[in-house]
Amino acid sequence: MANLRSMAPWMTCIVVTLLLSTGCETMPDWDSGMASGTHRAEKRVSKAEHQRMLFLTDRDPDALNWILKHRLQSGMSRASVEKELGEEGEFQESSKWLKASGGSFRTTDDAYKWGPDKTGRSVYLMFRDDVLVNFHPEDFNLD
Repeated sequence: MANLRSMAPWMTCIVVTLLLSTGCETMPDWDSGMASGTHRAEKRVSKAEHQRMLFLTDRDPDALNWILKHRLQSGMSRASVEKELGEEGEFQESSKWLKASGGSFRTTDDAYKWGPDKTGRSVYLMFRDDVLVNFHPEDFNLD
């Protein structure tokens, strides 16, 4: 009898664990709430990946505009920008002409170039301490 009393807590734990682990299969398939939010995020990610591939493979100017408009923002690191665009930017050694062409740029800011796309257009982005500065996504609202 003493052996049964010492086994009872262990058996209860095992039974409860089994019931909880098998109960997950009977959970309803939720179509709303957090699951749908996750699903929307996956769609956005796949759209971004699709646009990135169009730019990288076809040099599609519309895909480049989409990425610039929807995926980049001031304050991003250069590594994050390169990840979004799918390739490294080309450092522009002589970028005085860019800094003089307008905007609030410092002489110590670094310019990087992406492109050209299939129309011949390249995009120049400015970084200060490897952080994207003075970038305005609305400038690429070319729809």
